[in-house]
Amino acid sequence: MQWSTIMTWLVSALSGILIIYFWALIDRRHATQAVSQYDTGADGATRFSGGHWFLRYFGWLIELIGEFIGLLPIAKRRAKRQQKLIRAGMPGDLNADEFEATRIVACILLFLVGMFMDNELDMWPTLTGAFVILGIVYPDIWLEGYISKRRRRIFRDLPDLLDILRLAMDAGLDFGSAMGVVVEKGRDGPLLREMEKIERDMALGRTRQEALREFAERISMSEINAFVLALIQADQLGASIAPVLRAQSEMARKRRWQLAEELVNKLPMKMLGPLVVFIFPASFIILFTPLLIQYLQE
Repeated sequence: MQWSTIMTWLVSALSGILIIYFWALIDRRHATQAVSQYDTGADGATRFSGGHWFLRYFGWLIELIGEFIGLLPIAKRRAKRQQKLIRAGMPGDLNADEFEATRIVACILLFLVGMFMDNELDMWPTLTGAFVILGIVYPDIWLEGYISKRRRRIFRDLPDLLDILRLAMDAGLDFGSAMGVVVEKGRDGPLLREMEKIERDMALGRTRQEALREFAERISMSEINAFVLALIQADQLGASIAPVLRAQSEMARKRRWQLAEELVNKLPMKMLGPLVVFIFPASFIILFTPLLIQYLQE
């Protein structure tokens, strides 16, 4: 028997043992989560049914790979990734392990696409390597962009929701009831959903300070931290919250106008690039091409 055959049998046997071992661990984890899954009624077939097409078609594979990743000893990386997903509002209802699984699935799909294109264009392995690198890097870039977009929306909605909260408290409602009015009357967005979580946490028995602190930790924005700190201090000192809300609303609206002015002032510099790259060359071609043709004819 040749050594290659022996090595093949050994690798196959070792792979089978590892698959059985990890599958047993996954079954054990599923057994511990059986009660919660029964209560929620969620499964892999319906969890991603209303989400992005990538999750709808490959959600089952993402969950399976996520279970394997969950067995790896990467607690620090998992905690950092989970914190970023919380700041992003848990897009797609993915946890940290499933987010890493989406990276693997994307790399596999892009690898196959790259192989097909390389075979057609005879460029192996240029496009395959480029697509695999894209699959590795792009999820992090997308997540950072999603967090920035969500923070901009929160920053834009903050003054209006604070005004609704202040008006409700001026009408004689307590903080919990006023928060319910904000959830009912406010404009839909990430900040409104976060305030809905505050209302739900307070209804479940958590104190106002605990709910607000968790709210600030989930978003991690300086404007939200200042708002939460002012409310907690007013609560500790026994002061009225309505003047604090009025001051915070005015500061947030002023900051929003300042940011809008900064963006407007930056527009001329941002327009300079497209002008130089696209418009100026086209203008030069239109102006000087007839002169060049005339010169060549002479």
